[in-house]
Amino acid sequence: MVSNLLRISILGSMPSGEEWTINPVWRINGPGQEVTVDKCLAIATAINAIAVPTGFRQPWSTSTFLTGVRVEARDIGGQLMAQAEAVRGTAVAGTGTNGHPFQTSMVISLRTPGPGASGRGRLYLPATGIAMLSSSLRPTSTEVGQILTGTRTFLTAIQSAITAQVTDCILAVWSRKLNTTFGVTSLLAGDILDTQRRRRDSLIETYTQLTYPT
Repeated sequence: MVSNLLRISILGSMPSGEEWTINPVWRINGPGQEVTVDKCLAIATAINAIAVPTGFRQPWSTSTFLTGVRVEARDIGGQLMAQAEAVRGTAVAGTGTNGHPFQTSMVISLRTPGPGASGRGRLYLPATGIAMLSSSLRPTSTEVGQILTGTRTFLTAIQSAITAQVTDCILAVWSRKLNTTFGVTSLLAGDILDTQRRRRDSLIETYTQLTYPT
């Protein structure tokens, strides 16, 4: 059966058993192609063999890890056609030495010629260890540039791993609302950190309690 896109889930872990994912999508141009489970597994294995760029992982803390990848072949309506997942032989740790909450993220915006919100996408990179200026509570422009460059390098390497198995693919924003995809033409990153609230959904919180009044 024909698939129109590949959803690549970059899988990772944090302390306390928390997990994170980044989910870029590649459009299969033309009428689509048949993508088998074997091809999905070959793509996942090839992605796991990529040396993760320093810039891509520098905002993560040293206790934030990239652990594997899942590849999903879907039609334009979202129906799953084939899927495979592979775990890295050795998890890749971040290099950031600061400590921030689980939800702290740097947003990489995906821009396309598509109109409105349907033509824009976001990738939430963990920023659990990113350095910030105490005067502005922002990362430096140099660090933002390094992270953005590392992200582009990693996405480009993923595309090479994909096209070795499924030809004529491009990074895209998938609009389920419009039932279409738009090819990405630029990546943007700002210097204000964001939060991804869903990252707290599975965390067990430890409470400290005092009686009141004394």
